[in-house]
Amino acid sequence: MDKRLKKLLQPSYQAYFWVFLLFAVACAYISLPIAVIGITLDGFLFLVYHYQERARRRDIIKYMQQMTLSVGDAKHASITHFPMPVVIVQAATGQIIWTNDAFSESTGLFDAALSDKLTDIAPDFDTHWLVEGKPQYPGEVRIGQNVFWVFGNLLSTDEAQADEVLMLIYFVPCTELIEMRDAYSRSRPVVAIISIDNYEELIKEATDLEKSSLMADINRKIGEWTQDSQALLRKYDRDKYIFVLEEAQFEKLQQKKFSVLQDVRSIQSRAGIVATLSIGIGKDGESYEENWRNAGVALDMALSRGGDQAVIKTRYNFDFFGGLSKELEKRTKVKSRVVANALVQLIRDSSQVMIMGHKMSDMDAFGAAVGMACAVRHREKPVHIVINQDKTMAHDLVEKVKAVPEYEDLLISPDEAMVQCDFNTLLIVVDTNRPDYVESQPLLESINKVAVIDHHRRAASYIENFALNLHEPYASSTCELVSEMLQYMVPTSDILKIEAECMLAGLYLDTKGFSVKTGVRTFEAAAYLKRAGADMSEVMKLFQSNFDEYIAQQRIITNAKDCGEGIVLAVTSENVDRITAAKAADCLLKINGVNASVVVFRCGDDVLVSARSNGTVNVQLIMEHLGGGGNHSSAGAQIMHGSVQEVKVDVENAIRRYQESDDSDN
Repeated sequence: MDKRLKKLLQPSYQAYFWVFLLFAVACAYISLPIAVIGITLDGFLFLVYHYQERARRRDIIKYMQQMTLSVGDAKHASITHFPMPVVIVQAATGQIIWTNDAFSESTGLFDAALSDKLTDIAPDFDTHWLVEGKPQYPGEVRIGQNVFWVFGNLLSTDEAQADEVLMLIYFVPCTELIEMRDAYSRSRPVVAIISIDNYEELIKEATDLEKSSLMADINRKIGEWTQDSQALLRKYDRDKYIFVLEEAQFEKLQQKKFSVLQDVRSIQSRAGIVATLSIGIGKDGESYEENWRNAGVALDMALSRGGDQAVIKTRYNFDFFGGLSKELEKRTKVKSRVVANALVQLIRDSSQVMIMGHKMSDMDAFGAAVGMACAVRHREKPVHIVINQDKTMAHDLVEKVKAVPEYEDLLISPDEAMVQCDFNTLLIVVDTNRPDYVESQPLLESINKVAVIDHHRRAASYIENFALNLHEPYASSTCELVSEMLQYMVPTSDILKIEAECMLAGLYLDTKGFSVKTGVRTFEAAAYLKRAGADMSEVMKLFQSNFDEYIAQQRIITNAKDCGEGIVLAVTSENVDRITAAKAADCLLKINGVNASVVVFRCGDDVLVSARSNGTVNVQLIMEHLGGGGNHSSAGAQIMHGSVQEVKVDVENAIRRYQESDDSDN
C-alpha cells in the first residue's frame, strides 16, 4: 500500500477522548478543580482531533482524486469521476473510507457514510466473494429503496498486511430492472388440472338427485377455494377442471398448503365414500403449452402416488403436498387385462427377455420376477432373472427356485446380463419404478425396450422411457399385479408349484400376513395362487426366524421410544441385516396404539431406515424427507456413509415435519 495512504488510514482515536472525559468526571468526587481542568483539556483536545479528522478526510478525498482507472480508451480517468457508484472499504474492518459522488447521489448517503461500516448501510451484504476471487456479488444488494448489482476487486500488494488491504466496490443501480423482473415473475402463468380421484365410486348406486348434490358440493368447495385468485376456472370433463392463474396468486394458495384437499374430504356419499381431489400443477414453463404438459405430468404423478394430493411440476423437479390418505382400491381388472395382452405382444417381438427387480431384492420383487418368467417361459422365449444372489433378502426362496430344473440356469448376475443383452432384448422391471433403485442401472440404460410393473407410490425420479407401464399404488404388492396378469397370459395348469409359492410369499410379505393394505383383489390373487398349487405351509416356513435373529429383533425393540401420535422409533448402532430390522419393525406394529414403526440401523458402511405402518400413517412421506421412498404402509431409506446418531436426528425431524403437516391438514 502507498505509504501516504497507509498513514491516512491510521485508526481513529475518538474512543480515547470518551475514556478521558469519563475519567475527568470521576475526578469530581476527589477534586472539582481537577475535574474542570480535565474536562476543559479533553474538550480542547477533541476540537483539535476533530479539526485534524476533517483535514484527514480532505486528504483522503484529494488522494482519491489523484487515483486513476483505466476505463475504455480513457486510460487515466479519475476515480472520483467514475460514472458508477464506487466505495472503498478496509477489508479487515469493513469501514468505509471513501465514496464517490455517484454513490452519494444514488443512495442518499453523503458524508455520514464515511463514519459507517458497509454492513451498517447494507446489513445482508458480505464480502466473502471478493476474498474467494469472484468479481461479482452473488445476488442483489438493497440500500434503502435502491437495489444494486455489485462488482469489485481487492487493492493490495503481495507485501500488504491484512489491515492494509482495501476493497474497491462498484455498485450498478438496477432498481427499475429488478422491479420489472419481480413483476414479471409474479405475473407468470400457472396451469393446474384438478381431478376428482374417486368419481366413479362416489356416484355408484347414487340417485340422480344425490349425484347432482355431490357434484354441486364439490363444485362449491373448489369455487370457494379459487374465488379470490382472479383466475380462470373451467370444468372441461365430468371429473376434471382446468385452473389458470398468476404466480403471485398461486403462492398464496401454496402457502395454505392447498386447503381445498382438506375441504373436499368433508363431502361423503351415502355409501360412505369420501371425496378426494388430485391437483397437477405446471409452472416455470416457457409457454402455456409447456405448463399444460407439466400439469398433466404432475397429475399423473399425484394419481400414481395414491391421489388426494397436489403435485407441482417445475422445469427441474417435483414438489408434493398432501397425500395423507390411503389409496383407494380399484375394483376393475380391465387395465391388468389390457397390459397383459400388450406385454404378450412385446414378448413375442423380442429376441429374449430379462427380468429385474430392485437392489437387495425381497420376496415380492423375486416372486414377481418368477411370475413374469413363468409367462415368458410359456411363450418359449429365452428368459433370465437378473439378480445379485450375494445381496438379496430372499436368499432361502432363491435357493428353492434354483433347485427346480426349469430355473437351474435362469438366474444370472447383472454383469452376465450386460454381456448377453442385445438391441432387441425386452427388460421387465418389477417392484420398483426408480432408475437408481434397480438391480443394475447400467443394464436399464443399455436396453431400449422396457416394461415396468410396480405398486410403490411414484417418487420424483422414475423410469420414464418405458414401452409398457403397469403402476397401481393401490395394489398390496407387485405379486398381486403379476398374478392378475398371469390369469390372461398362462393357463393355471402351466404354473409350477414353486412359481405359485414364490408369488404367494411376496404377497404375504407385503401384506404382513394379509393384515395390512389388503382388498378384495388381494384375496382373489391369493385364491388364484392357491388353485395353481401354492402350499401355504411351505410359504410360512420362509418367514420363520432362527434363535439369533429373534434375539437381535428383541434387542432392537428394547431401544424403541414413542415419538407421539402412534409413531415409534427404534435405533440400534449394531450391524443388523435388513430382514431382521424389517421383522423388528413389523413386531413393533403389533403393539396396541402403535400406528407406525421406524427402525434405524447400520448395515455395512451405510445407515438404513426401515419403516412400517398399519395404514394410518403414510410412512412414504416420512422416508421421502430422507431421500427414500416406498408406499403408504412400507418404506425405507439408505444413507451412504452416515452415522447412526446423525440419521436418528434426521428421522426425528422428518417425523416431526410429517406430524406438523398432518395437524395442519386436519
